[in-house]
Amino acid sequence: MPATRTSPKMIREPSQARARARRDKILASTEKLILDGGQDAVTTTSIAAAAEIPVGSVYRYFEDKDHILRTIYDAAYADIEESVIAAMETATHGKGFRVAHRHIIRAFWQAARTHPTFRPLTRWANSRGSLWDVTPGPNSSLGAMVIKTLEIAGTPLPADRAEVMMRTLVTTLSVLIDHAIEEDDEDVAEALIGEITELFAGYVE
Repeated sequence: MPATRTSPKMIREPSQARARARRDKILASTEKLILDGGQDAVTTTSIAAAAEIPVGSVYRYFEDKDHILRTIYDAAYADIEESVIAAMETATHGKGFRVAHRHIIRAFWQAARTHPTFRPLTRWANSRGSLWDVTPGPNSSLGAMVIKTLEIAGTPLPADRAEVMMRTLVTTLSVLIDHAIEEDDEDVAEALIGEITELFAGYVE
């Protein structure tokens, strides 16, 4: 799971309805290309053709293909975050780490698996740098999810180890959850979620 989700600034923020509609069409056309052929099908030429606009018009709103993909990925990740936040709000407090963790990670998996573009966009984002570059840190949104899970579970980290434990938890979860969301078989995915939970429970409890 990529470390950051911050897109570069749009070259020109559309102020007119027609310009906003064209920008949105570029994004929608790119999403369709991803759905039909994966990220390898996405080029500025194919985006322009799908959006029925000149290639030069693409660059009026975005720096390049990666800028477009990052914008779509950011929106997809925000969708997943909303689902996880909703799951956190319905989680039962004080039932222990295993219960809280499975509840929240299952919500993440379900949201990721049902989202139309999240999986291919995650593969694309993970391919943009080294493991160090794409791994979230403790201060990331994934870190916030881990902290909230611990709060719901009523499982505080030892003060003298909290910082390094958070780094370990977030890094490990980032890698393992990417494997889990690639699994199409729900029973296997559930087993993976269970193993992730047991691994973490043994570490934090």
